[in-house]
Amino acid sequence: MWREGYVRGGDTRFYVRAFGSPQWREPVGRGGEVVGGDPEEPGDDLALLLHGWPQDGSSWAAVAPRLAAAGYRVVCPDLKGFGRSDTPRTGYDPATLADEIAQLIPNLHARKAVLVGHDWGGAISLATAFRHPGRVQALVVASSPFRQLDLTVSWHVPLFNLPLAPQLAFKLAGRPLTRAAIRYSAVVQTPFDEAAMDRYADAVTVDPAAWLAYYRTLSRKALVDWGIRKVRRRVRFLTSPREPNRLRVPAAVIWGEEDRVTPFHLAGRVAHDLDARLVAIPGVGHLVHEEAPQVVSDVVLDLAGPGPLDPGADRLGSTDAG
Repeated sequence: MWREGYVRGGDTRFYVRAFGSPQWREPVGRGGEVVGGDPEEPGDDLALLLHGWPQDGSSWAAVAPRLAAAGYRVVCPDLKGFGRSDTPRTGYDPATLADEIAQLIPNLHARKAVLVGHDWGGAISLATAFRHPGRVQALVVASSPFRQLDLTVSWHVPLFNLPLAPQLAFKLAGRPLTRAAIRYSAVVQTPFDEAAMDRYADAVTVDPAAWLAYYRTLSRKALVDWGIRKVRRRVRFLTSPREPNRLRVPAAVIWGEEDRVTPFHLAGRVAHDLDARLVAIPGVGHLVHEEAPQVVSDVVLDLAGPGPLDPGADRLGSTDAG
């Protein structure tokens, strides 16, 4: 089963679900079970999985046990602004988000982590890897359009940048809107039963103004970057830096070939910009970690290798990740 509790990353209290060893530093309680223990020496056995919109940390339920069985402690937080984590109005710029994850990792009793991020979780993972490479052992991003946007398909991005209307819509009709978004995003529908739909609706209706800050901060930066690149391509003397995005950690990019939210034609350019391996998954849409969890788990383990914990040790308690 999941072990659940609150752990601080910077000024944000993250609600986390853990699979594997429960020990980390200084848990912060705010209702529910608080997980902690006397910390031993920090290790490199942590896999930190960051979800996207419109989900929460429970979306990794089919991936976490596979990584735990390979020797990792797996932690899946609700991102800031979602679910039961804090929902401040500010602090959604890339630097702040990356700093919080970099501070969360040692509070989860690790020196560094394998970061796996989907959608907005991928953007935060990338920001962390660029800003704090010493905290990142390896990086896997899924369906996350780094420096690439296609607004002819991702029409929701400008829509969510409108003032007032989006948060009002999700306050009044958040549940049907979340269900519609999931149904539209996923090609493989079987993981999304009524219980999952209810969890995700709860995650995005707590405080819509909070998670909308991702679209109003990170997406605007992506649009500015996109505009600058367009100008540089057309004006010869405004050349781009030769290696502006050189990652210092091994990386892989995963993409569903039938993604209708962040279309597959972006994937090759993202992988190129990150100098990363690209894994294309046929017959899968945007929510790759739920639609094809085995593939996602295999990519993580191929990139990062098995975890340092003994897979035979009695540390999981149960194989039920419900």
